[in-house]
Amino acid sequence: MIRPIGLLVASAFGVIAIGVAAPVHAEPSAPFKNCTAAKAAGYCDITQDSPLYTPSQDRDSDGYACEC
Repeated sequence: MIRPIGLLVASAFGVIAIGVAAPVHAEPSAPFKNCTAAKAAGYCDITQDSPLYTPSQDRDSDGYACEC
């Protein structure tokens, strides 16, 4: 049988461990170096309103960078 104190400590540890864990798929915070890097990370058709958008990667100036 688990004692209430032990359960409380285990619960607190679980919350701390979950709160500290980094997200598995954190979104990048800056534009990619090039479209090859963006596509390798699973990004394409990056819209103009995205922080990942950069005009140099929008070849046809249609508002989509690194088109699929």
